[in-house]
Amino acid sequence: MSFPAYARYKASGVEWLREVPSHWAATRLKNLLREIDARVGENDLELLGLSKSQGVVRRSELSQGASESDNYSKYKVVRSGNLVMNKMQAWNGVFGLSPHDGMISPDYSVFEVAEPSQRRFLCDLLRTDQVAGELFTRCRGMGTAFLRLNTGDFFDVRVPLPPPDEIEGIIAFVDRETAKIDALIEEQRRLIALLKEKRQAVISHAVTKGLDPHAPMKDSGIEWLGEVPAHWRVVPLKFLATVQTGLAKGKDHGDQTTVRVPYLRVANVQNGHLNLDDVAEIDVLPSDVDRYRLRIGDVLMNEGGDFDKLGRGDVWQGQIPDCLHQNHVFAVRPIRVASTWLNLVNGSGYAQTFFILRSKQTTNLASISSSNLMELPVVMPPPDEQMDIERAVSSMRSKLDELTTQADLAIGLLNERRAALISAAVTGKIDVRGSAKVLQFPIERARARALVGTEIIERSAGQPTFGRVKFQKVAFLAEGHVGISELAGCYTRAAAGPLDGALIDEMEHGANSIAGVERAQPGGSGTTNTYRLTRQRGAHRQELADWLGPDRTAKLDKLVADFADLTTKQAEAVATLYGVWNDLLSEGAEPSDDEIITGFLNDWHPEKREKFRASELPEWLGWMRRHGIVPTGSGPKTTTGRLFV
Repeated sequence: MSFPAYARYKASGVEWLREVPSHWAATRLKNLLREIDARVGENDLELLGLSKSQGVVRRSELSQGASESDNYSKYKVVRSGNLVMNKMQAWNGVFGLSPHDGMISPDYSVFEVAEPSQRRFLCDLLRTDQVAGELFTRCRGMGTAFLRLNTGDFFDVRVPLPPPDEIEGIIAFVDRETAKIDALIEEQRRLIALLKEKRQAVISHAVTKGLDPHAPMKDSGIEWLGEVPAHWRVVPLKFLATVQTGLAKGKDHGDQTTVRVPYLRVANVQNGHLNLDDVAEIDVLPSDVDRYRLRIGDVLMNEGGDFDKLGRGDVWQGQIPDCLHQNHVFAVRPIRVASTWLNLVNGSGYAQTFFILRSKQTTNLASISSSNLMELPVVMPPPDEQMDIERAVSSMRSKLDELTTQADLAIGLLNERRAALISAAVTGKIDVRGSAKVLQFPIERARARALVGTEIIERSAGQPTFGRVKFQKVAFLAEGHVGISELAGCYTRAAAGPLDGALIDEMEHGANSIAGVERAQPGGSGTTNTYRLTRQRGAHRQELADWLGPDRTAKLDKLVADFADLTTKQAEAVATLYGVWNDLLSEGAEPSDDEIITGFLNDWHPEKREKFRASELPEWLGWMRRHGIVPTGSGPKTTTGRLFV
């Protein structure tokens, strides 16, 4: 959406700012701010931190932590509403308004904004690239790591200042428009997380079940592995490969002759790829080079670290000559198994489960010994089948990686749009006065979810079969079939059908706020959820009807009524069939009933074949047609997609 410029501008007299709206002023920061230099002394105050992405937060909430000290007496006192500046990162826009009372590092500057109504405006302005560029020219020191902005130089900067009554509208505009962008960014992040989950699921399913959904299965004899195709073998890794442990750092070689060689650390060995941008070097004895040298085809696996690092790795392709590896990276050397297959197994969910179960664990850390590693049960299809699986997984990985790249690019563009919008608003490049008054959201997503969730629960809570699973299916169809796109769900292909756990959490929270709805599990953990209605029943209905309009209101009423007599399993069947059918239509297909049923049983989730028979699904396709619950391809696409295409 584009926004108009102001009708008239004037020269600001400020080089970086150039023109401002004719009724705005340009003034020095010393006229707007007062530095506060109160020290903590003997007071007991909460430690705060400051970052560019989070602003001023409690130290416990800071993503990378704040430095600790044995003596906080010289730390600076911060009061709620104070503006905090990182003097060494001011040129990078590191400012924040504190929502807390507390204390902060004496290396930071703390300011009181003379006019409280200007706090947000000034903070948003100081974080823009334009102001950051001006502050950079006023910093003193050498190199970006040692630049410091003194208060006097900071106070000398001239900034634009709108009239007081206009500032409120600018902040309202910024809040509304950035909320829209932030919601889109969050959806992209959720999509990336789901794509990551699907990537893992693709590997796990292919490695443990193969590509043929009709293949006879047998019990693997391993509880957490389950069934595998009957013609596969399961062989401990120790019978298929050897393991080479790595080089320990810190050896004292005295006067002996050494050579300097590259070596891999845990940081170089990522999940499914190697990061060789920063490869360290180490001095070793010449005899150690042969002993610890990596060979082409070695499968690298991390010994431990954070849980997500345990066992992760990739195949060494000889990218760096005479490269060694540290003792926290295992080099598994295949003998009776292909490196590519072993690496695929290593990245599967069942292998990760094995690594966790066999690891030595402390708080948030785990490590596995080489002897335990070699007990890993490796599933072994025939060689030709291994190659087919590897090709199928590679194809799907490429598609998922491309989608992830697109989502990352979208986030980057949205962040650029966000920064540009704020900058344009606070520097007067766009006139948002009319926009701030009339361009409201039709409804906020959280409110939309709360209203629809309240309606579904109030209408359905008395049904003996209504629980959280059935609630999710009705919510999915409320968006897909009724057309309530404001719900903005992001649905994954879960065992019980289309699932967006965050959507349901927000719906339940909203229903509690609107109508006091409470969720419980009378039978204990793992049993059916129930919903208890307490007060204000129906109080939301007029707002819901005004928002949805008569057509969508009637369609939602009918959907809830149609689902009233369905069991949980039947609701799962209908919602899953709808999801498969809608996905195929959105891809341009015109699926037959057999193709929809095949997608349901084979492409959705492995548990579907255990819970449903092909012969019972035509009944529910017929039920959907009789009740008019037929997709058009415009509904939300389930983001985990089909396992293999």
